Amino acid sequence: MNETYTEITLKSDPRNLAEARKFVEGIASKFGFNEEQIFDIKVAIGEAVSNAIEHGSPKGPLNSIKITACFLNDALELNVIDEGVFKRAIKVDDPDPHHRGRGIPFMLALMDTVTINETKAGTTVKLVKKLTKKQ
Repeated sequence: MNETYTEITLKSDPRNLAEARKFVEGIASKFGFNEEQIFDIKVAIGEAVSNAIEHGSPKGPLNSIKITACFLNDALELNVIDEGVFKRAIKVDDPDPHHRGRGIPFMLALMDTVTINETKAGTTVKLVKKLTKKQ
């Protein structure tokens, strides 16, 4: 039962999305996730961080977003922690191609587990991806 924990804190700015993706790519690579799994993890973290920037940062770039990563029991757990209030109004069946709000369904499709914990201090999105070895 080997556990590894690391974290990064970024200013709530869309220009930091690439840094968030690079952070999780390095961790996922270190623990043996394949390219397809790493792609899924990067897309999911990008969606979670984008939501945190847009909805979880009431003071804009004055807010911070923390990403924690823990690898335990062959699973990578990522937490995206912001300082805002989660918006529940999600409509994903709108055929309008300009409709937004598909981030959570993407996360659900790409990760093994997605949970959202809301508090008055902020929102935490937990994303879990199990390490699976392809034959």
